[in-house]
Amino acid sequence: MGNDSYFFQTERLIPRVYTKEDVDIIHPVISRREIAETTIMIPHPYPKETVYWWIDYIQKNIEKEEGFEFGIFSKSDPKTYIGNIGLIGISKQHNNAELAYFINPDLWNMGYATEACKWIIDFGFDKLGLERIYGRCMAKNIASKRVMEKSGLSYEGIAKHEVLKWNNYEDVCKYGIIRSEWENRKTDKSVVKY
Repeated sequence: MGNDSYFFQTERLIPRVYTKEDVDIIHPVISRREIAETTIMIPHPYPKETVYWWIDYIQKNIEKEEGFEFGIFSKSDPKTYIGNIGLIGISKQHNNAELAYFINPDLWNMGYATEACKWIIDFGFDKLGLERIYGRCMAKNIASKRVMEKSGLSYEGIAKHEVLKWNNYEDVCKYGIIRSEWENRKTDKSVVKY
C-alpha cells in the first residue's frame, strides 16, 4: 500500500496522509500545552523541526505497515486541521495495535475524537485484519476515557505510576477491543463507515 493510495471520509471528517506542506497547520496545534497535558507521549514544548521529523516517521511507518497515522481535516473546510488519528506500534506477531489520537483543544467536546476513533477502529479490523486494538490514557483524562468507551473499547485496568510526566508519576488506564466485539458492534447504526 503506497501512502498516496489512501482517501477516506466520515460524516464530518477527512482523515488523510500527512505531507510536509501540513507542518505550518500542525505545529500550532501539536505544540499546545493542553495537548501535552492530556497525552502520554507528546512533549511540551514541541519544536517545529520535530513536526518535520514526525511526518517522516509516520510516512515510513505507513510504508512498512508498522503504523497508520492520519491528519484529521474538516469535510466542510478541508484546510481546517482538527487533529490526529492513528494505529501505532502494529505488532504483526500478535496482530494488534495501539489507538492514538489528539484533537485541537479549540475543537474539544464536539465528538470529533469519537468519530475519528470509530473510523480508525473499523480501518484496523476491516482493512488491516487486526485481532485487537488497545488504547491508553492518563487516569486524569476523563474525556479520553469517555472517547474510548464510546468508540467500543472496554476498560481493562489501570497501571499505577506508569508514566513520568513533568516530574509527576501518572496512572494510566488501559482499554481494548477484540475483533469479535467489533463485529458484534458493527450492527450499531452509529458506527462510522468509510
